[in-house]
Formats: sequence, structure tokens, C-alpha cells
Amino acid sequence: MTDTIIAYLKEHESSMFSLLERVVNINSYSANPDGVNKVVDVLESVMRDMGFSTRRLSGDVTGDHLVAENKARIANGGGPLFVGHMDTVFPPEMGFDTFRHEGDTIFGPGVTDMKGGLVIGLYAVKALMAAGKEDMPMAFFFNADEEIGSPHSRELIVEEARKSDFCFVMEGSGMGGEVVTGRKGRIVFDLTVNGQPCHAGHSEFPKPSAIVEIAHKITALEALNNPEIGTSLNIGLIEGGVGPNTVAAKATARCETRFVNRDDEKAIWEAINKIATESTLDGTSGSVEVVTSRPPMETNDTILGLYAEVEKAAEQIGMEVRPVFRGGGSDANTVSQAGIPVLDGMGPSGAKYHTPDEYMLADCMVKQALLTAISTMNAFEKYSR
Repeated sequence: MTDTIIAYLKEHESSMFSLLERVVNINSYSANPDGVNKVVDVLESVMRDMGFSTRRLSGDVTGDHLVAENKARIANGGGPLFVGHMDTVFPPEMGFDTFRHEGDTIFGPGVTDMKGGLVIGLYAVKALMAAGKEDMPMAFFFNADEEIGSPHSRELIVEEARKSDFCFVMEGSGMGGEVVTGRKGRIVFDLTVNGQPCHAGHSEFPKPSAIVEIAHKITALEALNNPEIGTSLNIGLIEGGVGPNTVAAKATARCETRFVNRDDEKAIWEAINKIATESTLDGTSGSVEVVTSRPPMETNDTILGLYAEVEKAAEQIGMEVRPVFRGGGSDANTVSQAGIPVLDGMGPSGAKYHTPDEYMLADCMVKQALLTAISTMNAFEKYSR
């Protein structure tokens, strides 16, 4: 059966590149729902040709999300869920919008993050079907809003994950056979400070300035960074005041914090709120408001059990893999809350995500699809209901 899968993928490598080129050349910036929906159109057509039933779920302010299931999944549930996002971080006016295959390297918006992963997942399943696994329950969830934190799709993803036995998220694998077994959680929040406006030349001292107060709070927030336990905090944007001759009535800062586990999340969020609400200067007050958040993907025995099946698959086909923990989040963070085994980083090898130099290694397409297919077979034998 492994030989059949290998033969299928090698025979269809050029088709993988063609599909990748087609979707990469469609601008699917998160705030470009029309572009995202053109990618949905392509993927929906591919899934239907494979015999999968599809459902388009309106993303309201984003493009549509797409769920695809084969007959066995619809009838019985269970099996693997493959998750990937169709949106990218590149607005149309940026001009980074073209697929380029140059020798051993492919450049383009989303080749690694993560349209390459979508194609790898699709062809892994095609190869399994070619090897006689049509009766294995299988499902895909393609979402339109991952790059903005998956605010509209996260509950939908959890719903599909709970129907599944295990999940592979098809984000990029990096450059060294990395399989992601854990990710930090993240909270993006706005800190708002209100002061008392007055003429700068007539103000009492110390001034009830929102800017001065937010400076005190920023210093205190930065002191919460704790690299020893993996907790970080960053102030990314500040605004406030109207001019040099006016004591500022309001100042805001957009911030983020990242953490390894739920206990650390609780501790730092309590510390952030304490800093926000306790003022140094009389006449000022502060508050925080969550903009977006992701829970941590905590490495545990459930996740490591699935990793063992991927490691076994790698040994079967002569590949090397290694578990990694990443500071960035993904939809694997969300899936992990469903309580099923989940791994991330099953997609292409590449680098320079979120930049106009984003690239992937061309020879990884067949390799990663093969790893995903064999890992899926192994995991299905272990986890099927």
C-alpha cells in the first residue's frame, strides 16, 4: 500500500504544482473576501471531484469557510480532520501576488503559509483513496480568517474537531522536519488610560496626564516578561494627546501577551488587569479590553501519542522528524480545546513567512504528502472508533 501511495504522489507531482500555482495566484488577503471566495471555488471543485460533499459557511465580514466530508465521515463520523486556512497577510496593493517556480524553490504569497499545506493535505487524501482507503472517514475544514485570529471560524472548527478522531493542521513544517506538538497562547488587548485635560502652562503638578500614566503602566507591563517560563508581553502601538500645549486626556496602547499554559495565562492576565486599573497619578484611570485571543496548545500525552504515529510513519518511509514548540499560534491551538489528538506543521518546508520573500522547497510537496498519508493510516488504526 505504501508503494501505491508513493507512486501516486510521484505521478501527480506536477498536478500538485499546478493546483498550488492556481490558488497562490489568487489574492486572498484576509480583508479581501471576494479573493478568498475564489480560492473556495477552486477547493470546492477539487473536493467534489474527489467525491466529497461540501458545505460553504458564510464568514460574514470575511470570505466563506469550507467543510468537505466523504460519505464514510457523514455516515459514521470519526477519522481524520485536516485543517488549513485560505487567507494570507498580503493586500492586493502590495504587489506580491505571483507564483514563481525557480529551480528547487517556489516563491509566492502563501506558498508555505499556507496554500502549500492545503495542496499537500488534498493530495495525501487523494493518494490514500488511490490506495483503497475510500471507506476511511475523512474531512477537511478550510477557513478564511486564520491570519486575523480565526474569530469567526474557531467555534466551527471545534465543532468539526469533536466529530473527529484526530486532526492534522497543515501549516508549514519549517526547514528541518519539524512537527509542532505545542504552541503558545496569545491575548491581544487594548490598554486605555483617561486623564484630565488642561492647559500645559497652567497645570498642577504632578499632571493628571493620560500619556504620563500610560508610560508608567507600559514600564510595569514590560516588567512582566519572563523568558524563563516562556511568558512574553509586547507593546506594539501607542497613541494619545492632541498637542504639546495640552495635558493629554486619553492615551491607548495595543499590546499582546503570550504564554505556554493556562496557569500562566491566568497569572499574567491578572497582573495586566492590576496594572491597568491601579493608577500612579491622581486623576487618571485605566482599563483593558481584549481584541483577540487564542488558547495555548499545551503539549500533553494525547498530542505526543499522535506524534508517535507520525514518527513511526517517518521511519517507514526514511524521513526524519522532530517535535517542536512554537511561540506563534495557529488553528491547532483551537483544535486542542476539543480534546482530540492534534498536530501542526504537517505542511511544506519553507521560510520567510509573512514577507515578500516567502518561499518553499519544491521537493517537499511529495515528501510531506507522503508523510501525511502514512501518518493518517497509522493514526486511523490507533484512534478509529
